[in-house]
Amino acid sequence: MSYNSSYFFGEDKISGWGWRYFFGFYSEFGEEKSGIILEVCIFICIFILSIITNLMIAAAVLKYPEMRTVTNCFLLNLTVADIAFVAGVPFLIYIRLNSGWMLGNVVCKILPYSQFVCGFVLLWTLMWISMDRHRCIVIPPFRSQLTPKRASMLTAITWLIALVVFLPVVIWFREQTVNDNLRICTLVFPRNDRVNVSLIFIVPTLLLTCVTPLTLFVYHYQRIFRKLNETRDRWKENEKNKYPSNKSDVLRQQEEIRLSRHIRVIRILLLNVIVVLVMWLPISVIMFLIYVDGSRPNEDTNFFLRSHHFIWSLQIALFNTVVNPLVYGVLSENFRKCFSRMWFRSQRRKALNKIYNDPFAHNGSRTPTFHKSHFQFTNSISIID
Repeated sequence: MSYNSSYFFGEDKISGWGWRYFFGFYSEFGEEKSGIILEVCIFICIFILSIITNLMIAAAVLKYPEMRTVTNCFLLNLTVADIAFVAGVPFLIYIRLNSGWMLGNVVCKILPYSQFVCGFVLLWTLMWISMDRHRCIVIPPFRSQLTPKRASMLTAITWLIALVVFLPVVIWFREQTVNDNLRICTLVFPRNDRVNVSLIFIVPTLLLTCVTPLTLFVYHYQRIFRKLNETRDRWKENEKNKYPSNKSDVLRQQEEIRLSRHIRVIRILLLNVIVVLVMWLPISVIMFLIYVDGSRPNEDTNFFLRSHHFIWSLQIALFNTVVNPLVYGVLSENFRKCFSRMWFRSQRRKALNKIYNDPFAHNGSRTPTFHKSHFQFTNSISIID
């Protein structure tokens, strides 16, 4: 076995391939310990941050009825997909620390299946959000045609499609014994002399899972960029020509606030598009390269991919589960008010408990009060909110 090898020679007795090389998606032997420790630390950070940030978003939407808007229904679905996606991280940590596959055949089937399904739901949910924002900003009458109920139905259909489309993954991923009696979790397509099953599955899957939603995602936000830029340029032109000249100072100040808000929205949307593309394109490219690299005949062993390439691209995609709640939640004024509201209520509850448990120590003290006006939600339609 060569150093840092991720391809293993073994006999396929199920799909009819006979002796061939298998790619160990999660397993790699000969990798330096420092590299493994770094991978594990990254996995732990992603897992903790993703769980905390997504639970905060879910708590805000579920706790306050006024937060159950169409966009926030999509965000709630996004948090579910994010949490389900990172739920497999403890298994990945265990595998990377032990190199070989020791989790059994059932986990070997469920782990990649859940990752494919959650990746599909994540990207299509981001696309639904961009579509809804595009309709609210670009297409007259500039309001969403969806309701929270319709948005929930749309997300349910997205999950159903993902669960059905990737059912072959459950069949084709399996635990495989290779040379030196090692066990790996690998993908083995059924052999067919007439059609290339792997090509028929991988190309449409990549188109449906990554290319189509990402293309629509970029298209929607490109239209939003153009609309916001046109609005900004029109306002600047009117301001330059002093037209109309009889505008009040209050109205002029409102337009300045709107302009600064548009500029802020453009920056956030640009960040949003860049983040999604940067975090999901690597794993899409790696999955296609795995197919290309694995199509070699047994005599050609010049494989250029390693398991850590797949793991690194998977970590980048997993990190998107941390960025999603930050971009869509923390940057939202309404969500920030929700978080402040929950924090102040927890502090008030602690203060009350302290008074009730020790009333003599707080004789004459007043119960802390918080003004409701500080936490009122805005009703204006916003790309961010």
